[in-house]
Amino acid sequence: MTKPGWIEEPLYSQLRELTPVPCVDLLIVHNGRLLLMKRNNQPARGLWFTPGGRILKGETLETAVKRVLKDETGLTAIKILQCGAMSHNWSEVQNITVFYKVSVDSDIVKMNDEHEDYMWINKLDTDLHPYIVHMIQASKIFTC
Repeated sequence: MTKPGWIEEPLYSQLRELTPVPCVDLLIVHNGRLLLMKRNNQPARGLWFTPGGRILKGETLETAVKRVLKDETGLTAIKILQCGAMSHNWSEVQNITVFYKVSVDSDIVKMNDEHEDYMWINKLDTDLHPYIVHMIQASKIFTC
């Protein structure tokens, strides 16, 4: 069964070529650590990145955050804080993303097939993709 507001291929591929895609990215924190997940899908396949995804028609930003959090990690939010917005310009798509710091009450992740691995980090690693570094710095996750 398809989710309400979901766009199937090949229409989604055509839309990605013609217009930016509105998305949310989640900086998930638990006990001072940040969750990163290794992506299986484009964009950013094979990179450590934040969970995130497009906003479906009819969703509020907070509803999209909660859906992505549950779908990609199985976690539940205890606090959601909007931290900024930016454009992710990839070769195959431009995402306009609103990013959130999301506090969760557990570190037991139940991945879906969008990711091959996950890790919790407790400091900024500048070897991460510049988009991730920017979101971490803007969200002040590892600052006193």
